[in-house]
Amino acid sequence: MNKASILIIEDNGEVRENLAEILELYGYEVATANHGLEGVKAALNQPPDLILCDVMMPELDGYGVLNLLSENPLTAAIPFVFITARTEKEDIRRGMNLGADDYITKPFYKDELLQVIRTRLKKAANSAKGSPEVATPHLRDAGRGRERLLEAFAAAGNSATYEAGETIARDGDRVHFLYLIEEGRVHLSRTHEYGRDYIIADRGPGDIFGTASLLERIPLYYTARAASHSVRCARLPATQLLDLVNRDRNVAEALMHVLAGEAVERSDRLVQQAYDSVRRRTALILCDLHERYREAPIELSRDELAQMVGTTKESVIRALSDFRRDDLIETDGKEIRLLHPEKLKGLSV
Repeated sequence: MNKASILIIEDNGEVRENLAEILELYGYEVATANHGLEGVKAALNQPPDLILCDVMMPELDGYGVLNLLSENPLTAAIPFVFITARTEKEDIRRGMNLGADDYITKPFYKDELLQVIRTRLKKAANSAKGSPEVATPHLRDAGRGRERLLEAFAAAGNSATYEAGETIARDGDRVHFLYLIEEGRVHLSRTHEYGRDYIIADRGPGDIFGTASLLERIPLYYTARAASHSVRCARLPATQLLDLVNRDRNVAEALMHVLAGEAVERSDRLVQQAYDSVRRRTALILCDLHERYREAPIELSRDELAQMVGTTKESVIRALSDFRRDDLIETDGKEIRLLHPEKLKGLSV
C-alpha cells in the first residue's frame, strides 16, 4: 500500500521539522516548503494527498496559498488544513470560507494532529470512491494516446507554412483545427485591455495548441503567431479529432495530459507575475527558453521578451544588462546565450 503524501508549508523551521519528524514516524511521505510561494510551486509540481499550511507567512500567506491552489484543477480537491497560532473566530471563519477543510491551532497535541489527518484523508478517499473520475487520477496510457494522435496528424495530410510574424489563429476566432508544430516556433499571446500584447507561451516542434478551444467548443483565448522565419504546422480537422477522442480513450487521456501541463504552466506564470521581481521573472523565462531551445542560442527580440515577462522593454533591457555584467549571458543582436543557467535560475531578486 502506498504511503499517503503530505506537504507541510511552514516558515518556522523548528515547527516544520517537528511536524515532518512526527509524520514520517507514523508512516507518511513528507515534503516541506519554507514559505507560501515555494509551497504553491511544490503542490503544483507534485500534488500531495494532503496539505498542512501555516497562515502567517512572508511573501504569500496561507490564505493566498489556499486561494491559488483551489483555483487549479490539479490541486483543488486536495484536503487543506491550516495550522496557526491565531485562534480568533474571524480568522477561522475566513479560512473555512475560502475552502479549508480543517483548522489546528498551535500548540497542538500530536494525537489531535494525527486524528485530523486521518479523518481528512479518509473523507477524501470516500469521496473518490463515489466519483469514478476522481478515483482514477492517473492517466493510464497517455503515451500510447499521443502516438495515435500523431498517426492521425500524419494521415490527415493537411499542413500549412507560415512566415515570421504571420498569424496562424486569432484570439476570439472559432478554431477548426488542432495544430501540431512540425518546424519552427510559435508564440501564443493575449492582448491587455489597454492594448499591450503579452506572450503567454512559447511553443516548438512537437507541441500541440488549440486543444481547450476545440474540446470545449469555445473561441480561442489567445493569438498564435509564427515566431521564427519558417513555421510548419500539421492541422487535424476538428471533426476528425472529436471522432478520435470518442473512439479512443487513450487519445482523450493524451489530450488531458496536454491540458494539465498547460494548467500547471499558467499557474506557475501567475505566481511569478504576482510575487517575483522583473529581474527574477526575466531570469526564469530565459532558463525555461534555454531548456526548450535545447541549449541553442535564444532568438528573441527585446519586445518579445518583455511581452513574455509582462513588463516594459526598458525593464527587460536593464535586466539583461545586469546579467551580461555578471557574466551570466552573452548577447548578439536578437540572440541570447546563457553561460551559467544554474546561477541565473538561482537568482532570488
